[in-house]
Amino acid sequence: MPHDYQNSGADSHGPVRSARSLPASDGQFPRWIWGVYVLLFAASVPWYIPADTPLRLWFGLPHWVVISLAATFGVALFTAFVINRLWPSQESPDA
Repeated sequence: MPHDYQNSGADSHGPVRSARSLPASDGQFPRWIWGVYVLLFAASVPWYIPADTPLRLWFGLPHWVVISLAATFGVALFTAFVINRLWPSQESPDA
């Protein structure tokens, strides 16, 4: 028996979710989200490592490369979290 998505409040992408702790009425995201992005992007550019630090290899790569890649991966994961959990859903024009 096929599921009737139109009557269940869901669409072809899954159940309809409400935006929890999301943007205020002006459409802005909470400040903590931007704070996390600033920290992750600051970590992705290892400017804080002194230039005279001896080169260490982690996983066969210079340590600063591993730090930068890990921070960049953190940005990607956090962006996926924000989109999946906090992004406001669009109301359909028929609603």
